[in-house]
Amino acid sequence: MTTCNIDFRKNDGILILKQGSNIIANGENSYIVKSQTFPDKKYTVELLENVWVCSCPDFEYRKIESCKHIHAVKLFIEQQQQKPQIFSEDAIKCDQCGSIKVMRYGSYKNKQVYKCKDCQHKFKEQSLLKGIKFNPEIVTFALDLYFSGLSLRKVARNLNDHFSLDMSFSTIYSWIQKYIPRISEHVNSLIPQLSNQWHVDELFVKMKDGETRKGHTGIAYLWNVMDRESRFLIASKLSEKRDINGAVQAFNEAIKNSHGNKPEVVYTDALRAYREGVRTLGDKVEHIAKCGINKPHANNNRVERLNGTLRERVKVQRGWKSNESAIAEGQRIYYNFVKPHQALEGKTPAEQAGIETKGKDKWKNLFKKD
Repeated sequence: MTTCNIDFRKNDGILILKQGSNIIANGENSYIVKSQTFPDKKYTVELLENVWVCSCPDFEYRKIESCKHIHAVKLFIEQQQQKPQIFSEDAIKCDQCGSIKVMRYGSYKNKQVYKCKDCQHKFKEQSLLKGIKFNPEIVTFALDLYFSGLSLRKVARNLNDHFSLDMSFSTIYSWIQKYIPRISEHVNSLIPQLSNQWHVDELFVKMKDGETRKGHTGIAYLWNVMDRESRFLIASKLSEKRDINGAVQAFNEAIKNSHGNKPEVVYTDALRAYREGVRTLGDKVEHIAKCGINKPHANNNRVERLNGTLRERVKVQRGWKSNESAIAEGQRIYYNFVKPHQALEGKTPAEQAGIETKGKDKWKNLFKKD
């Protein structure tokens, strides 16, 4: 008789699982199961000290070992463990053993929980902001304000006034130096869909211990490589000199960030250093030099427009500390992934290049690894 009752409850557990959306993960080793008899009623199934318990009357009053809800949860867990998981190039890695054999394992406090199939370790949604002293929204808001055009001191003053903080401008600069390289590593792993034409140009920026040029001291050079159709800024490389080495470094950076997707045509101005830079792309690439704003046959307006935007930002800055500054890469990330473009009908260049960006707070989403 007891065996029949157990089999009956197992069958009911299978029916609960087959009906779909009846079992909801409620945290680690805790699940909510909808009642079959009363649609508005729910029962809690938990694993306490290696023993499964349920809040249903069948378990509590009849003192049975396993009710149909517990059977359903066990089957649900087994199904989740066996379900294949497909990952993109930036696959989630176990934060304990580093394995990519990771599956989704419910959610807890609106955060995705993962389980490693190799070491059975469970961990929450990963973020680059883990363990930070300030609220993550404060950090992302600070980055947005700075790369939108405010100075470090103005950003600090705005945050202190609006959120009753006591923050130094140097704290915001340390966030830029710390987090921009991490975001850069993530976004550069994404593959943009680029056209077969690139526009390249360079502009002057102020930099501590930079070279002297035409009476101006502290000068460095920012090389920008842009895709024609999407306006995606493929590379934004800072160099100490306006020479062949700087041009080659910029094109090498563009090749890396485009994941080997080389163009057929490259537009540049008359700077001779570009000849060697374009050669790094291969002999089959056509180089159209001596481009300008008022030359219909050799127009370089798109990257010139970008340089105009960057000049507005750069000219009010006191100067970058070195060519290892994270500001150039931060500007590129802001331009590609955060700032909507009127010419792209409100899309960002990343979206135009086929890279999906979720949510309104784009900076915050860039911090998420998954």
